[in-house]
Amino acid sequence: MKRENWQSRQVAIGDARYPYYFGHDCADRIASELGRYDADRFLVVTDDTVLGLHGQTLLTELAAYAPVEVLTRPPGESMKSLSTLSSLLDRAIGAGASRRSVVVAFGGGVPGNLAGLLAGLLFRGVRLVHVPTTTVAAMDSTLSLKQAVNSAHGKNHIGMYHTPDAVFTDVRFLQTLPDRELRSGLCEATKNCLAIRPGSAPELRRVLTEGRLASPESLLWLLEESLTAKEQATVGDTKEQASGLVLEYGHTVGHAVELCDQRLGGAAPVSHGEAIAFGMLAAARMSAAIGGLGAEEVALHDELVHALGAPTRLPPGLRVEDVMSVVRVDNKRGYLRIAEHEAAVVLLEELGVPFGSRDCPLTAVDLDLVEEVLNGLSDPDQHRQHTALSGEALDVMV
Repeated sequence: MKRENWQSRQVAIGDARYPYYFGHDCADRIASELGRYDADRFLVVTDDTVLGLHGQTLLTELAAYAPVEVLTRPPGESMKSLSTLSSLLDRAIGAGASRRSVVVAFGGGVPGNLAGLLAGLLFRGVRLVHVPTTTVAAMDSTLSLKQAVNSAHGKNHIGMYHTPDAVFTDVRFLQTLPDRELRSGLCEATKNCLAIRPGSAPELRRVLTEGRLASPESLLWLLEESLTAKEQATVGDTKEQASGLVLEYGHTVGHAVELCDQRLGGAAPVSHGEAIAFGMLAAARMSAAIGGLGAEEVALHDELVHALGAPTRLPPGLRVEDVMSVVRVDNKRGYLRIAEHEAAVVLLEELGVPFGSRDCPLTAVDLDLVEEVLNGLSDPDQHRQHTALSGEALDVMV
């Protein structure tokens, strides 16, 4: 590995600081750096897919420094549950985990969140290191102190804040992603562009249209942009409960779509990034409806989301009323005083400028407007069919 392939940045989230190391083709360096932690055991939280793809690359070298206990599950959002967390905690303790152990989050955002909560709870907190293998983990979820699993009602309802000791990213892992997953993960980087750093839009457009997504140069640029955007949003906001809430752009509708689609149990579920991209289309239209974004700015949202290959219509099989039921229990409730018929949503006055104050970049939005926008983004035939069915049901009730 060449020396210039190893770079580092300091992540600053409010009062918290931790190093982020990244490069290309540097898995051997990552293992040797983890060897410096003097761990008595590495508790590697991953999923079966990542283990099959990259386990040999990293874990074999890691085992030269300390015993490795692999805590793996089938991939998917279903990993983020209290039952999975409880099971992995029992396995870790049974394998001999101690306060000297290091939890290694190896994979995407789901294993990362699960590992973060496990590290925070184990012996009231042990060391946590992220080794992301997806774009969404490398460029978004590892740039946070938030660790959470889902409840039966919605996304990320159960969690805590736990600061990682470091993040180590080899963009070679990201290059092995299927094209859809690679593009999906870049939806969060696109969110950063639209909501925080609109000056990066021309370069992002070029990267997307020229098909250079998987090149080391593009991935390293996108990673640098994500680090800069995150720092800009969370300066002075350790818990992301003030200025950092801007990072929730697209997430109110996006999380609801993701969870509803997961409940359908289809063979090709909507990914987190794709759901957030769709949520940004909804947020852009809500922003325009209350006097914010103009037509050109909404069109830019449409262009970038289309270029990412994310859905521009409500995914097939999802009903607006089901999505709305999740929107009503979104985890941003409580930051802003709202009425029963409203939701707290991040909306934009203009690109890079959210409505509200810096300390609370949220807007109270009437749920009727959210529903109207979702109906407008539904497939026309599906919407007409659902309306007809609803009418028939009403006739039966009458």
